[in-house]
Amino acid sequence: MSAGRLASALTAIALITSLACSRPEPEAEPQPGPRLEHPGLGIALASLPVPFQVESAAGETLVLSAPGPGAPGRAVIAAGPLQRGGINLVEVVKEKRAWFEAAAEGTYFGNRELMSPIGTAFSARGTYRGAEGTVEETWLFAVHPGANRVLTIQFTYPTGESEERVQQAMALLGEIEALQSAG
Repeated sequence: MSAGRLASALTAIALITSLACSRPEPEAEPQPGPRLEHPGLGIALASLPVPFQVESAAGETLVLSAPGPGAPGRAVIAAGPLQRGGINLVEVVKEKRAWFEAAAEGTYFGNRELMSPIGTAFSARGTYRGAEGTVEETWLFAVHPGANRVLTIQFTYPTGESEERVQQAMALLGEIEALQSAG
């Protein structure tokens, strides 16, 4: 074998060995967001999901925004009044359905039963004509993890973004936990 052919063969072997032994860089896992405690609501978000940012955290309401392809989405987390007896989330969803159907140009897309860290939850999704045009909303309903009241997440976003936005709303629900009182 000539020296030139030997050098070419060794170069080829080195290249093949290099390719075979190289490992693709693992994708960096997203870092968990900060813990967010809201004493007025009696809840905490174990980790604020990406891409949410806090707009306001006054009283018994937590307002978050999330950038998106069309315009930012807005999530409002709130809790209803203390209830006596059991809470029927199916009835709450039926009321939301009636609300969507009665709204200007309202369309109800349906609901789902969900499992979350705080128990069974339900979603309701639809569109209606708002002041700025047609918007879409996903509502999530659960029993508050620390009190007998309905906890709601109302996520409003531009129409046509439901796939991404529903996942974002689910990520919020998955981070909710009862706020442990000090002492």
